[in-house]
Amino acid sequence: MANLIQQNQGTVITWADSGGTHAITLKGLATGTGRQGVEHDFGVAAVATRFAWFAQVQFDSATAPVVGERVDIYLKTAPDGANYDNDDGDGTDIAVSAEDKLRNLTWIGSIVVDEAVVDVKMQASGSIVITAEKVAPVFWNGTADTLDDDTSTTDLKFSLIPVDLEVQ
Repeated sequence: MANLIQQNQGTVITWADSGGTHAITLKGLATGTGRQGVEHDFGVAAVATRFAWFAQVQFDSATAPVVGERVDIYLKTAPDGANYDNDDGDGTDIAVSAEDKLRNLTWIGSIVVDEAVVDVKMQASGSIVITAEKVAPVFWNGTADTLDDDTSTTDLKFSLIPVDLEVQ
């Protein structure tokens, strides 16, 4: 009988304002601004390289978002653990200093506004191969609306899910 190669999900790594593995302050992210999360250090030991990613946002209740506008998601990496793709606050939860700082990051996807409704979670997901020692998600709010800033909001987050291949 032939062996099967199947996927096995590992421990989820999350970024959120609170309650995640790492911090990323997305509450109240204004239009035309960005935010990067705290770095995750995979170390130099053998680790997964295939990941599923999931991102979720919600817009402030002041104005309905515009259908078709996007919140872009990037991955900032330090392949050698020291030299990042840009010089905005290496490894910290910090504002993106300018849109040009996104140029050397890896774009992984966008959350596209699919309905003009406030206080509705919108999400996107995909897969990515990561070979860097350190990574951090970066969000850019390219919409005309601010992300939700309610104190109770827990709907602004990013997750990486290791997807290892396993021989059975």
